[in-house]
Amino acid sequence: MTACRLALITAAVVLLAGCSRLTEANLEKIHNGMTTDEVKAILGPPSETESSGALGITGTTYSYHSGSSDVKITFLNDKVIATEGQFK
Repeated sequence: MTACRLALITAAVVLLAGCSRLTEANLEKIHNGMTTDEVKAILGPPSETESSGALGITGTTYSYHSGSSDVKITFLNDKVIATEGQFK
């Protein structure tokens, strides 16, 4: 019974990893001015998030990693201002 559960968990992890929304087509949908919620609706939750703020200005960077692809999307006050990285 334990071996069966382990096999099911392993299969689920493999399927979820293969269903990444970090694709070239989805990255092309991201443009300046989009909100964090709009980006998450297209790409899903980021792998990492980094935020800082001062004087009423908030900067946030979302990092997405999938296989050999690494993309960073930078927001200023909840709006995309830059996209960088490599999609492979």
